[in-house]
Amino acid sequence: MPHTVTPLAAEGDLTEAVGAISASGIALILVITLIYGVIGKGRRRLASGPAQAIGIFAELAFLRANSFWRDIGEAIQSIPTGISTNAELGNPGMATVCAVLIVLSLFARLVPASGALIGLLMGAAFEASDGSIWQAIVSIFSVPFGLLGA
Repeated sequence: MPHTVTPLAAEGDLTEAVGAISASGIALILVITLIYGVIGKGRRRLASGPAQAIGIFAELAFLRANSFWRDIGEAIQSIPTGISTNAELGNPGMATVCAVLIVLSLFARLVPASGALIGLLMGAAFEASDGSIWQAIVSIFSVPFGLLGA
């Protein structure tokens, strides 16, 4: 009997299984996850590593949304952008900001709240940077958005 591929597997998206979720919906889900996972008194708490990853996903969702979430994403993105163009720091550039954030995430002692903040800043800096390695990271983190229809 020949093997047939279902349309869901062939198309490579999950919208048939879960329905389309907008970037605003994903942003809302991730903000709730960060609040309850980092500062909330929920049953589960996030460690600093997962909090960073969710922060990156959240920032990328903010920047893809069309509502006030986009304003939040742009406000967060203005922080690494301002650092990268700061004359007092010698105009270090966005690639330097990205590298500094990676060093902080690897070597600084982070609690979940600071991990989430670093993640948000990393997502913003990676998205704003024009280097191919940073854009590759953004592309990898953006795969779930495409699968969900955002």
